[in-house]
Amino acid sequence: MTILRLVVLLAAVTVSNASVTSAQRVYCDASMFNTVTNMWREQPDENTSQVPAGDLAAERSIMQRVKQMFQSAFVPTGAAGLVSANYNILPHAVTNTSRYGNTYSFTLSHQKIECLNDKPVPLDVSYGNVTVHVNSHLIGEAEAGDAAGFSVLPRGYYQLKDATVLPRANAEGIQEFNFRDGTTVWWLTKSERLPFRLVTQREFLNKQIEILRATSAFDAAVLAHYKRLLSEATDDVAYVTQARVPGLTQAVHAFTSLQDPSNRIYVTVNGDYYDRSLPKSTPQHILIRLRHADMALLNRSGNGPRHLESFQQLREVVRANLPDLRSMVR
Repeated sequence: MTILRLVVLLAAVTVSNASVTSAQRVYCDASMFNTVTNMWREQPDENTSQVPAGDLAAERSIMQRVKQMFQSAFVPTGAAGLVSANYNILPHAVTNTSRYGNTYSFTLSHQKIECLNDKPVPLDVSYGNVTVHVNSHLIGEAEAGDAAGFSVLPRGYYQLKDATVLPRANAEGIQEFNFRDGTTVWWLTKSERLPFRLVTQREFLNKQIEILRATSAFDAAVLAHYKRLLSEATDDVAYVTQARVPGLTQAVHAFTSLQDPSNRIYVTVNGDYYDRSLPKSTPQHILIRLRHADMALLNRSGNGPRHLESFQQLREVVRANLPDLRSMVR
C-alpha cells in the first residue's frame, strides 16, 4: 500500500493536560468502558466572521453533511466524540495566487473519559482524531512576511514501506495512504489530476541560489557548489538529501536516487489544477486524515485496545463514504 508522507502530516498527536478538582482520578475499567456510549460534545463553529455570507452557507452545508456521516454511523464507546468545524480562510489563499478556494475543515476528536466519583467524565484530552480538510493548503505555503525560497513553498516527501515511488493521480480520484504509525490519509481529487506538482532539479537549484544571494553574508563555496550542480542539472524530478561535501564546512543539498530512504521530493502548487470559475467554497480537493496516539500512551489509559477498535471503526466509516465525499469534489 502506498504511503504518503507529507511533512505536515507527520506532526505528532497533541495530548493536552486537563485538571479535575475535588475528585480522585481512576481510569475506567473495561466494563465501565463498554457502558459509556454515544457521548457527543459539539463546539461552536470557529472563524465564521472571516467568510463571506454566501460562502459560509455553502461551506456549512458541506460540514454538516460530513458531521452527519460520522454521527449516523459511528458510536463513541468509552470516549466522547468532540466535533467542530473551522472556517478560517488561511493567508495562503491570498499570498499564494497559484492555489484557489477557501480552506475549511471538520474535526472529530476521540476524547478521553475518566471515572471520577464512580461517574464517567469526558476530559479535554484527545487520543486522536479524524479531520476532513476542504481545499487543504499544502505544507509550507507562503504566508505574509515570509522570505523567498522553497522553505515557504508547499513541500513533502513520499515513501512506501519497502520502496519509494512518486505520488500519482488516478481516474477514480481517491488515493489512500497508510503510515507505519497507524495514521491513514485519503486524498480526494479530480480525475487523473493532483493539486500539486513535483519540483525539478533546475527549479530547486535556482531557488537555492536565489536564497543564498538574498542573504547579507552567504558562503561563496556553497554558492559555487550549487552552481556546479546546476550546470549538470536536468528537468527531472529533484530527489534531495543533505550531504557533506569535501571543502565545505556545512552540510548542503545534494541530489540522490528515488530509492534513497533519506530523499525528499519537493512539491509546489499545481495552479492548472484549479477551476477559478467556481465559488471559493466549492471543494476542489479534500484531504482526510485519521491518526491516533501511540500504543504506549493508549495502553497507559487502561483501555488501549478498545480505543484502537474505535479508530478502526472510524476508518471503516470513512472508507464506506469515500464515493460520497469524492462526489463533492468539482
